[in-house]
Amino acid sequence: MINFEICKEINDREKVWDVVKDVKKIPEFWKGTRELNVVETSQSIYEGDVRFAFPSKGKVKIEIREGEKRVIINYLKGPVLGTHEIYITDTKLCSKWNVRLTFPFSLRERWTEEHFKSGTQHALERILSYLHNNLT
Repeated sequence: MINFEICKEINDREKVWDVVKDVKKIPEFWKGTRELNVVETSQSIYEGDVRFAFPSKGKVKIEIREGEKRVIINYLKGPVLGTHEIYITDTKLCSKWNVRLTFPFSLRERWTEEHFKSGTQHALERILSYLHNNLT
């Protein structure tokens, strides 16, 4: 099981939320997601296919919880199963992973967890850098 949380300090909660809730931007910031093809199936619920940076595909359901400032990515089918939550508090942008890997990816779970942690750190930094470069 891969279970961790990483947070970064933020200055403008609403501007960060405008970027985080844009489902189309996920591959831009989260480099482990090479492609994301989803459609809105009901208000603030997206379902579709994900292609990972490593050679594999899966199915996802993404829920945007506007009032909570939370994006919940549910990995339903593929090498990663479980949830990835991206959320905003008054002062922080956070990413929380609670996933498991399917075979044969589970054989390298310890290495993969460190890889996910590093990727998460970089994704949060890319989001904040994007905001700094485009909205200041």
